Amino acid sequence: MALILVSGRLAQAIKEARNARKMHQDDVAIETGISSAHLYNIERGYLRADQDKLQRVCNLFELDLEKLLEDEDLPVEGNLSEVMQLIEWELTENPSKAVEHLRQFETQQIQVAGKTPLLEMNCAYLRGKHAKMRERHDLAIQYFNLTIKIAKESGESLNHNLICGSYYGISQVLHQQNKLLQALQVARQGVKSFISSGERPYLYLPLCVNQASILEKLDRDHEALQLIESLWNDRTYMDFSDSRLNLYQIRVEVLIKRGSFQEAIFFAREGFDRARLDRNIHRQFEFLSSLGVAFASLGNLSLAKLYFEKANQLESKINRKQLVSITYTQLGRICMQQHQYDEAICHLKHAIELAKDDEFHLAKALSVMGECYYRQGLEKDAHSYLNEAWEIYKRLKLDHMANSVLLLMSDISVRSQPSGYDHCVQLYLKNQIQKKLLGVSDMFSFTNEPPEV
Repeated sequence: MALILVSGRLAQAIKEARNARKMHQDDVAIETGISSAHLYNIERGYLRADQDKLQRVCNLFELDLEKLLEDEDLPVEGNLSEVMQLIEWELTENPSKAVEHLRQFETQQIQVAGKTPLLEMNCAYLRGKHAKMRERHDLAIQYFNLTIKIAKESGESLNHNLICGSYYGISQVLHQQNKLLQALQVARQGVKSFISSGERPYLYLPLCVNQASILEKLDRDHEALQLIESLWNDRTYMDFSDSRLNLYQIRVEVLIKRGSFQEAIFFAREGFDRARLDRNIHRQFEFLSSLGVAFASLGNLSLAKLYFEKANQLESKINRKQLVSITYTQLGRICMQQHQYDEAICHLKHAIELAKDDEFHLAKALSVMGECYYRQGLEKDAHSYLNEAWEIYKRLKLDHMANSVLLLMSDISVRSQPSGYDHCVQLYLKNQIQKKLLGVSDMFSFTNEPPEV
């Protein structure tokens, strides 16, 4: 069986001939004895197909197969990395079209030059990015790890920074899955593998910002602030707008947790103005939410509520709805502090619904809901929500973040469940000591979203 490459021109000629005769692929399948699925792939082009089957299709439509093969597409001229970067840019605007162009280019290059490590690693990297965009996380990590493996074993120059980019992709996925310690370790590997004189120089800042974001989530605020300040005055990689805004956002969060509320408000307002001028809705939402946290911390609950409500007006334009949940959680907290319990519960139910696919944000909403019922003396409902939040914190290995939950559970247990009191107190004391040693703040801040690249 002779296999030949179906070029783009041959595929187009077959498709146009079929359309001219107003035939469906099923009709062609009956006439030629070739499955409609195989005909579909032939019309897509850029695959190796049985010459006999192609001849049957061409005979049906009175096409000259030999002539069409002579007019075969010429290989794309230029550096492979340049073509791959064009496809990478297209991935942002039109993912499905970019993936099809990748398939076509890969097939064509294999036909001309064979399967090379440089081609394989570039294809794996772009497929990893596409899988991550579609939230197929396991597949994305598989492709990124394949990229790293090929790159390390190939003996090729590492100037392409695909190893660094793959570590960043894996770290982002782990970060989104709230596997924070793993995400931090991978992000640091990415920074170490970065080649400053290589391609994709824009990767360095997002990698560092992602690392700072993870440190802040882990309440390792001193390390996060050190990293931010080391980047703040280094303008080398600061031309990348979204990364710069994310750096502002993390700085604001750390300042809030350290009690520097006025300084946090200054940077949040400056960041918001930059985001507004950049028309970056996502970052505007984050800064408005952080301003709400800062003013709530200063005791100005009315102004804080206005900022949260303003942020929530942008909800329809935010893709990751679990991020929006934090503002509803904060609104619920403010209403609770103002003894507006029905309104608080309404906001918190919405927060829980929005955060159902993100346990990190879900635990925060559940803990505030538990506190809301606790304040009303509804201890059974309170314990149910608090215990669910505690189970999530344990599962995410974020025990140190659950002190308020354990404190309320201990108080409930001493009155209604004496048998569980000692256990709750023991856990609370353990976490409180750990928190004291780490220098962790009790502040409950907005959580930022690392940049996409």
